[in-house]
Amino acid sequence: MRKNILITGSTSGIGYSVLKNINKDQYNIFFVGRDSVKGQNILDEMNNPNLNFLKCDLSEISEIKKLISKLNHIDCIDILINNAGAIYEKREINSNHIEKTFALNHLSYFYLTVALLDKIKKSPQPKIINVASNAHKRFNIDLSDLENKKNYSGWKAYCQSKLLNIYFTYEFSKRYNIQCNCVHPGFVNSNFGNNNSSLLRFFINILKNLFAISPDKAAETILFLLKEDRSIDVTGKYFVKCKEKRTSKISYNEKISNQIWNISYKYIEKYLS
Repeated sequence: MRKNILITGSTSGIGYSVLKNINKDQYNIFFVGRDSVKGQNILDEMNNPNLNFLKCDLSEISEIKKLISKLNHIDCIDILINNAGAIYEKREINSNHIEKTFALNHLSYFYLTVALLDKIKKSPQPKIINVASNAHKRFNIDLSDLENKKNYSGWKAYCQSKLLNIYFTYEFSKRYNIQCNCVHPGFVNSNFGNNNSSLLRFFINILKNLFAISPDKAAETILFLLKEDRSIDVTGKYFVKCKEKRTSKISYNEKISNQIWNISYKYIEKYLS
């Protein structure tokens, strides 16, 4: 019997590499992206009846709510891969006036997972994989400024959002008996950063050409965690190159992770009904 897998940010980069390399006979695959042309191109390219494209801009809470409605016909979700993310050179806000780095890189993970929890619980062996980054070690969290209103820096906002991914993974694992881990895929030669101005895009592309790994290489740790023989007891962990690693010292602060959970829940509470 095929399992249901939901992958966000999957029309390019790491998500697309996961999509290419998973066993399509093993899964009913629901892949999410904001570009319907890219989505259709992938459907045409792979020509597989087990593939389903769902259009959604995950930086918008209202669109995530619509996405959740589209998934109502699915009995359960066996695997959820929260992968969507971006860096914004200048501070941008969504239609709810929420800063976009926080909205896309963190709130989309939180909202989608919490809202789909009942479907995830129906799976006999559910798995959640959150794509974080080693960049989480660069900055600490300011609980009074999760939306990066003070002295905005795109890099700082991105790094803090990746720390939020780790806090979310650890806190979720404490609260629920569901396997939930996060990964650092590496510095990837993908479309990451291409949404910005020519100067930042040029700088990021230089770094990609010098140091980045391929999306297929970056996807290996995610594919490793998808393997059937991964123990369900391995949860609340951080993986780099298919091995468990320690995260920053502050990421293990349970008081902060609990506060972040409660703050995040308040952002989405009215959309859960």
